[in-house]
Amino acid sequence: MTTQFFHAVVGAGMALTIAATTPQTIAHIHGTIVKIDPKRSTFMIHHDPFPMMPMAMTMEVEPVRRADLRKLHVGEVIYATIDTSIVPWPGTDIRPDPKHGR
Repeated sequence: MTTQFFHAVVGAGMALTIAATTPQTIAHIHGTIVKIDPKRSTFMIHHDPFPMMPMAMTMEVEPVRRADLRKLHVGEVIYATIDTSIVPWPGTDIRPDPKHGR
């Protein structure tokens, strides 16, 4: 076994260990917008349970792209990708749920 191969195997093992033990912070959520705060550039969403938060609750989201906020409406059901390690949650890929037409 060559030294380079050994280091590659050990490095790969360490990377897998780190990935397995690092808490995931990116989540895909689904819920209803209950409030829009243009002054703070945020909206409140009552989201469904998701793996990192196994109960429905209302949380604040700050769209990464401010233009996304202008497209949203109270009562609209959306999907979004958020980072739970930052409060308010930064939101990306914010899009309406096609099953709940506006």
